[in-house]
Amino acid sequence: MPSVKIPKHRSSWQSPVSVGVLESAGAVRAALEELGWGYERRKSVRLYSKFAVAVMVPKGAYVFQFKVTGKPDTTVETWETEMSPGARIAHLKVEGETASDPAGLRAFLDLYRRASGKDPWRFTAGERSRAGFLLPEFSRAKKAWAAAGFDVKAKR
Repeated sequence: MPSVKIPKHRSSWQSPVSVGVLESAGAVRAALEELGWGYERRKSVRLYSKFAVAVMVPKGAYVFQFKVTGKPDTTVETWETEMSPGARIAHLKVEGETASDPAGLRAFLDLYRRASGKDPWRFTAGERSRAGFLLPEFSRAKKAWAAAGFDVKAKR
């Protein structure tokens, strides 16, 4: 009987972030450099949909993609989606070896958070109202950062 090689599942971590896409790309670059990880910049486009009246409209987002050269099969991406006019939400995705290593992912995300200058899971009231208070991105961000080991409880 012939043996079948099942490809290894590629693990990933993804979250909406409360910083702009240019600041997010700068924070990714700063975190990678502080960790001493070499990287190559690549261009990519990510497709997404948004509602206009009652019709889904396909859109494309420019992706800042960083292929980490020191770690095999690791890619960090950040892109921005426009939910409504004036309501843009950036996203961060870590895929590959680093995403499957909790300590490495935590170290990268901590440096990313410090380089971005704010907690990426904390959206301001203005950002929430422009995008829509009931948008699931806000809770997804908190859940993703909490799963990575960050304290996402509201500051009092």
